[in-house]
Amino acid sequence: MIIKQVDLWHLNCRFQYPFKHKLATHSGSDNLVVRVTTAQGIQGYGEGIPRDFVTGETLRDSFAFLREQLGPAMLRFPTLSSANLLPSLAVLQEKFDLEAFPGAFCALETALLDAAGQTWSRSLASFLGSRLNGAVTYSAVVPLAGGGPKLSRFFQLIKALGLRYVKLKVGEDNDLETLSQARRELGDDVDLRVDANAAWSATEAINRLRDLEPFGLSAVEQPVAKEDFEGLRQVREAVNIPIIADESLCTREDAQRLIRLKACQIFNIRLSKVGGLTTAIRIKDAAEAAGIRCQLGCHVGETSILAAAGRHFAVARGPLTYLEGCFAPFLLTRDPVQESVRFGQGGVGMPLAGPGLGVQALEEALDELAVTRTTLS
Repeated sequence: MIIKQVDLWHLNCRFQYPFKHKLATHSGSDNLVVRVTTAQGIQGYGEGIPRDFVTGETLRDSFAFLREQLGPAMLRFPTLSSANLLPSLAVLQEKFDLEAFPGAFCALETALLDAAGQTWSRSLASFLGSRLNGAVTYSAVVPLAGGGPKLSRFFQLIKALGLRYVKLKVGEDNDLETLSQARRELGDDVDLRVDANAAWSATEAINRLRDLEPFGLSAVEQPVAKEDFEGLRQVREAVNIPIIADESLCTREDAQRLIRLKACQIFNIRLSKVGGLTTAIRIKDAAEAAGIRCQLGCHVGETSILAAAGRHFAVARGPLTYLEGCFAPFLLTRDPVQESVRFGQGGVGMPLAGPGLGVQALEEALDELAVTRTTLS
């Protein structure tokens, strides 16, 4: 397999409604999409979503990095085979600064794996693991909605879909009322966890979470600031609710530091945040060796291109304590694929057959959503 052309899109994806949490309110998402075209005319797609308030990566800088460095390097790649594909990706990661541009690496790596799967008639999941699982189960994620009828509309949708795992954004003065409403409307059998998105200091988190313990929470995600590893450890030791590290987990070094400190019980791995599928595998392997469970999270505003990559990861590298994603049909005004990646009743998602990602991106839709498009050859 030889790469002959690389196309880059900066997309602006608009939302059907604002999505709010403590670090940001999103009315849309700026996404990177990469397409690689092989000498055989096969096209593979990938997506990354830079979030500067999480990783420091901006879309402008990542687009320039792809255009000026990573894309040209891909065009100079030697002939790829199924045997040297993953080693070649590892060389690329060592040569360039993956940690500075994780969304860019995620997009390009996924596009390459998609093209490879189509070239050799394999699903992307088959490149990621030899122990493939069957169906996987997705969780709902509810934004800060202020309570009352607006929050009830989210709960009604959750009940209609039969979702049994629910994550609520918290960090407001009305958190007790929000959780009371959640338990009242969703019932006691739903697995309920919360995400504070770095809302509190360690002391505040300990006090808040002790107040929330009667609601039977299964976990709390990122209660303190991303750089406060010691505070995260303090919270873990002081409360009975399992702690999930999200914003604090962006790199393999972060993972090792969290493991050394015993700062959490669960890692939230997001593909674009950590730099793509192969880095996500390394982080999950390190977590499992240390007895830490993993959640596969998603970025607000991801299209079905990135959601498909998440599905393949979940199938190939499970089990996962929680799985998030496939929200494009509910959130985006336009999903630039022929058929959105969805979950069914109960949050059940079946393996995508492939080859490659198993989704068909629509070039005309990408162009309609594009702020900028560049072709390298």
